[in-house]
Amino acid sequence: MANTTLSIARIVDNNWCVPLTESVYLYGYLMPAIALFIFGLTFNPIALYYFATSLNFRRSTYSYYFSAIAVVDLLRLAVWCLFFLLDFKIFKLNFHSFECPTQIFTESVTSSISAWLTVLLTVERCLVIYKPLQTINDTRRKRTLVVIICVIFVSCTANSLVLEPGFYVKRELSYTIVCHYEQPSKSNGTSYKQNSLFNANTKRTYLLITVIFRVVIPFVLLLTANIILFLSVRKTRQQSLKLTPTLLTRHGHHRQITPMIFFSSCILLLTVSPRYLLQFYLNFQQKRPSCFLIHFASHLLKTLELSNYSFNVFVSIVSGKHGRHELFNMLLCRSISTQKLRINNGSKFVALTTPQSLGSSKSLYQQRFNYRIDEINNPTKKPLLLIRHHTNRKHHLINNHYRYQ
Repeated sequence: MANTTLSIARIVDNNWCVPLTESVYLYGYLMPAIALFIFGLTFNPIALYYFATSLNFRRSTYSYYFSAIAVVDLLRLAVWCLFFLLDFKIFKLNFHSFECPTQIFTESVTSSISAWLTVLLTVERCLVIYKPLQTINDTRRKRTLVVIICVIFVSCTANSLVLEPGFYVKRELSYTIVCHYEQPSKSNGTSYKQNSLFNANTKRTYLLITVIFRVVIPFVLLLTANIILFLSVRKTRQQSLKLTPTLLTRHGHHRQITPMIFFSSCILLLTVSPRYLLQFYLNFQQKRPSCFLIHFASHLLKTLELSNYSFNVFVSIVSGKHGRHELFNMLLCRSISTQKLRINNGSKFVALTTPQSLGSSKSLYQQRFNYRIDEINNPTKKPLLLIRHHTNRKHHLINNHYRYQ
């Protein structure tokens, strides 16, 4: 009798939050998720248009990476909307048996692609700043396209095993979004092992590998790459007096692109990883988890994850003064040829493309070319032209060709 009373008390203790689940689902997940969906559906296409038309980002490796991340974010939001409509039976589709595996697959693929593209974007920036002379713009563009395609293919392949029939079969309750393994009974356990490629241990091992691939490795690389990035930026600033402005601006303004990558990395680290770590914990927990983790945390963390797909790229753009200025001019339909962009070497605004700037650029290129020929023919001659150009660098307008390469 005492044991029965104790078990009933434990059940009541574990189910204390069940009456509050509907309220948490409505105000902590559903309403914020709809607002995030509308925001992401509005501003991710604006970000795509910005990277396609920006004079500083157009046809650059950064635009390829950010555009790919924006497309993945749009796809993730569209998948969320589809399953949202399925949950409310607005789409009358016979989708029940395959619903949970498909949802887990699409969420895992989009999150892994977004994480790895952010990692590669940060690594690309480190290479450009740390070893600028070893990176050629045309080669980087081709390499970027190949890398993006490879990331998409590897992510789809690595997460495809969750589509195996019997891997996931149900959700916890009507208001939760946690998919669980199929738990076969002893009577049909033999037939289950014959029809499925996975047993319980195989599923645990596979999910452990995918979580490491999707969460642990990308985030460790992000932290490492950001540390290297800021050390490289600091070193570049200390050596700025010894380098020509052309060398400093040829591979991008670190004061403008570095905050974009930093904010994108921080948003990804803080919003995506908690939900998948919770999902990993719930699937591997032997005892019944607490009521808070099942009924509250799953909703709140999924809302946090959706905020990444809604805000990531847009916040990265507006994190810098130059990006905000150019984006607002674009939204206000101002002429791009009359925009005033802030040069990183000074506080004044200069026109992007004028006949005078084009003439100065051509003259500057001819001087550098003549100096290079003279240096080859006379290796012992002092680089007077380089010194003169460094001394008078404030009087030369920098051509847009040397920005964000």
